[in-house]
Amino acid sequence: MEQEKLPADILRDIAKRENWDFKLYEKTINIKYGHHIRRVIIKNSAFKNAYFISDKSANYDRYRIYSGVFFPIEGHDHFHLLIRQRNIIDKLRFRINKLRFKTGNSSFDSDVYVQTNNEIETHKLLSSGKIQIDIMDFLSSADLLYIAINEINPEFTDELKGRQYLSVFMSLSWMLDKSMIDTAFKLGEKLKQRLN
Repeated sequence: MEQEKLPADILRDIAKRENWDFKLYEKTINIKYGHHIRRVIIKNSAFKNAYFISDKSANYDRYRIYSGVFFPIEGHDHFHLLIRQRNIIDKLRFRINKLRFKTGNSSFDSDVYVQTNNEIETHKLLSSGKIQIDIMDFLSSADLLYIAINEINPEFTDELKGRQYLSVFMSLSWMLDKSMIDTAFKLGEKLKQRLN
């Protein structure tokens, strides 16, 4: 009977097939309880300034496990943005619902939750109807998908330290579907271009 592949092995296979650079870092924190740090960094040559990062840490925060595409960005140190699919709890929290950012497109605003500290930059980023459709399609393709700026700034290698990131990622799981990874790269690239 064939042994089930670990997530890192699945990503290694994808990277090998696509001729992407693959790096794996693993460290056992506590053997008794099976706590490990496991990180994968993939460079896709078609997106020279982006990283596909999957991380499983021993921390117990909401991003202890995440996976997605990270584009370094310049000049947006204080810009924070989080975009996710709206859920039933969002719809019941009337006061917070009034304070969230809205684009003015009712179909987008009813499906997507946008939290930001810079409405001008957020409007510039989300003003295109095509971008809004791409975001809705991506967010509805799986649970716990996010698009963010400076929500997660990976710093576990010197190459990644001290930078700000636009990210298209999944939390509490690793992104292991090649088509979803491709979509994340393409969507991240489109959004990054709108930031410039």
